[in-house]
Amino acid sequence: MASPVTKPYSLFAGENNTDTYYHDIRIFSVKALNLLEENLGSLTDALIRFYHEDAEIASYSREELLLEALMTGVYWNRYGGYAQESSEALMDIMKQLSVLRKVPGQTGKSADEARGILGLQMMENPEHENSFLLPGIQGFEKLISWMEATGEFHREARQLTKWMHFLKDTGDGFAFICICLMRNVASQFSVISQEALGKYTRETEQFHKNVRRKYAKREDGISVNRNSTEYHLGMLGAYLINDANCRAFSDSEEKVLLVPGCMKGDAVNCKAVKTSCGEHCTLCAEKCQVNHLTKLGKSNGFEVMILKHSSDLSVWAPSPGKIKTGVVGVACPATLLAGGFELKHHNIPAQCVVLDHCGCHHWMDNPVSTSLNIKELLRRMEGDATGCCTARQININSEESIEVA
Repeated sequence: MASPVTKPYSLFAGENNTDTYYHDIRIFSVKALNLLEENLGSLTDALIRFYHEDAEIASYSREELLLEALMTGVYWNRYGGYAQESSEALMDIMKQLSVLRKVPGQTGKSADEARGILGLQMMENPEHENSFLLPGIQGFEKLISWMEATGEFHREARQLTKWMHFLKDTGDGFAFICICLMRNVASQFSVISQEALGKYTRETEQFHKNVRRKYAKREDGISVNRNSTEYHLGMLGAYLINDANCRAFSDSEEKVLLVPGCMKGDAVNCKAVKTSCGEHCTLCAEKCQVNHLTKLGKSNGFEVMILKHSSDLSVWAPSPGKIKTGVVGVACPATLLAGGFELKHHNIPAQCVVLDHCGCHHWMDNPVSTSLNIKELLRRMEGDATGCCTARQININSEESIEVA
């Protein structure tokens, strides 16, 4: 029997479609960016000056860097206590298990079982939730190390590492002040995001409460144990990633839609063909979401590929003699930032669309097929002009400027 709480988030929020969500996130992004700019703008300017000769950092928009500063505060508030109390020996073991889990066969299975036992019981011991990780370089290093050790936040940890190196250069005093500021802004973000987006995460906290009972020895326990603020961070991140990369994506010669396996109508009997880039739909089931998207792609000039959670996104990276391909990734808010950071790391022009709701076995007892907003997908594919301006340029006093078509 399925758990009474099955969807930690839903963009429907009781309505027949998810159009209202895209209206709300556009308005909220203005308020959130104003908060970030006012409190973390000067700090972000200092980071940009510090890395002024770094081409990779230069490829990031100001809004993306502000998002990373916010993410630092959110993760410090959420996971700092666990990082403080996790021993170096435990984190070393978890890092080794994260490597071994990729080995096929019994080795990988055993590694996942061990990660499940150590995860929620030791890496996220509930007794350590309110422990205090002192803001500073040493604390920053420990937080990043903890994130890497979980095996679930290594992409986010890579983004925070550049902030840690920047603060390390400024000295302990300045680092202490900056991290305290990030944490304070993250706390404010939790409040305003709950007010604006809370209706889309009504069941998140109840799901969160049930995680320790249901996922006590599961390797994905830490991965699914996200709170509402983390979901809201992912929602904001999706909007800002689209803004930052819209023009580069529009300039791509070819476009591909990457969808998760949870969008299949019947995963057991699916006849999708495996390729080096993922699975290719064969239109085997008429009511399948992937079937519909594949047909839509044929009439709108994009290809559709089905990816597993652990798929290598580097296959879409540009290289000499290779056609420049733009990617639209589809994911739930809990994992969307990691995918966006990975695509950016490989210099892949990308857009993203948030799944209407989660549906895979990681979050649900009885998995269901997931969906996405087709109008939002076509806006991403077409390089919608509204999505290409920074959120601060949207006039929130004009309904026409933010109306979802």
